[in-house]
Amino acid sequence: MNIKLNYILECFWNAVRYIPITLYIAALVLIIGFIFGTLIALGRTYRIKGLSFFLDLYIIIFKAVPVNLIIVASGLIFALKFNDFAKALSLAVRVNDINMLYVGVFALSFTCTTQLSENIRGALSSIPKGQYEAGYSVGMTQNQTFRRIVFPQLLLVLVPALTGSVISIIKATSLVILIGVMDILNGALKYANAAYCFFEAYLAAAMIYWLFSLVIQWSGNTLERHLGRYRKEL
Repeated sequence: MNIKLNYILECFWNAVRYIPITLYIAALVLIIGFIFGTLIALGRTYRIKGLSFFLDLYIIIFKAVPVNLIIVASGLIFALKFNDFAKALSLAVRVNDINMLYVGVFALSFTCTTQLSENIRGALSSIPKGQYEAGYSVGMTQNQTFRRIVFPQLLLVLVPALTGSVISIIKATSLVILIGVMDILNGALKYANAAYCFFEAYLAAAMIYWLFSLVIQWSGNTLERHLGRYRKEL
């Protein structure tokens, strides 16, 4: 197999143009996932009566369903039912007026929420109950105990798992091509379709994802060291 450097460079620069779209999708998904993931984690950790069962069911379902299936199903439901939904609410907007990028965000948010919820619940469970009792013993309220004692420890435990989740979501954005949204991988393949250099396109896209992973991993390690700078070595 002859690998042509000029094709790799062309695919690379064509893919670079779509980095802002990938980052925009990933940022929205992570914000939504973190908000709802935190709420779900709290509900499951503290076993809120009447709600925790449905939260458990949500996690079980979306941990089992592949991401590409969620994206395709969301795209089909949106295309078939959005006009009826808008008409029922007397909205002037129609399916052709909506950017499919937001359908991809909607679909990926289910997976991201599930991942982050499990990460946050694991971090919450790792904090010994004695930490809460220590706060109460010196007169702190429940909110003060959580903010000043529990949360800093929770964040230190959460950072490694959160780093992995961010990398996973960045890579998962490549699946939005299933509903017609262009991102890094599909930007590289766009050039490959014209030049028939698919191996070079995948290699160029892999280089970008690899660079993203390096930066995110380095950032996570730096944050972890910063948060743990006062932790005593055993």
